[in-house]
Amino acid sequence: MRSIFLRAFFFCTTVFLASAFSATAEESGGDEARPSRRTEFFVTGGPNLMVSTGGNSSAPSPIMYSLGFGAEFPAYESVLLQGRASFFSNYYLWDGDDARPAEIENRTATALSLLLGFDAGRSWVFGENRLSVCGGLGFLLRAAFLAGGVSSDDEGGSGTTAGDDVSSINSWFYSGLRFLYPECSVKYLRALPGGASGMQFGAEARFLFPLGAIISGDFPDSMIFSLAAVFQF
Repeated sequence: MRSIFLRAFFFCTTVFLASAFSATAEESGGDEARPSRRTEFFVTGGPNLMVSTGGNSSAPSPIMYSLGFGAEFPAYESVLLQGRASFFSNYYLWDGDDARPAEIENRTATALSLLLGFDAGRSWVFGENRLSVCGGLGFLLRAAFLAGGVSSDDEGGSGTTAGDDVSSINSWFYSGLRFLYPECSVKYLRALPGGASGMQFGAEARFLFPLGAIISGDFPDSMIFSLAAVFQF
């Protein structure tokens, strides 16, 4: 499985770099780069799958539902810059060494997550349709709190207290570069028929690669795959 995800990572990176260089080469032939589109805003919603390879101590790879928003800025005629944020939450436990996604009956903490993304890419327009490929860097900001129904004095997952485990989980989130996620995405949009000018609806797939897990050799643990509906205007 690890080789499959590594191939996906390198494929996404190659596609993004090839698109960026191709677009730059095309635009450099003109005297002046001129934006062809206005700044657009979008909202997203859909499931996130986080890969979990923690064995029996961890829940199966959890599916988390997220909501997000962002803005797309034209840089060249077909090159775009993008900033975005999405929100989701899930349960965690502490197994003595690592924070692991938890099922509701084994939960210690609820983690609130803010995923920030800063990307660049290229878009292609075909009549009423638009296809975009982007790549960049995501920052996964997480904060863990005692889950509902759990007391700080309850026994934790490794013989400690639940309160101690929450502190360990929060520290784990920001150690070893676990908050950095190189990412790539593919987005398809279609103009809404009969709607106001510029309104589009479509879908987006995102692949987020956990830098911390790649460095530590635990990849594909903590990789995130997102599939969302997109409304752009």
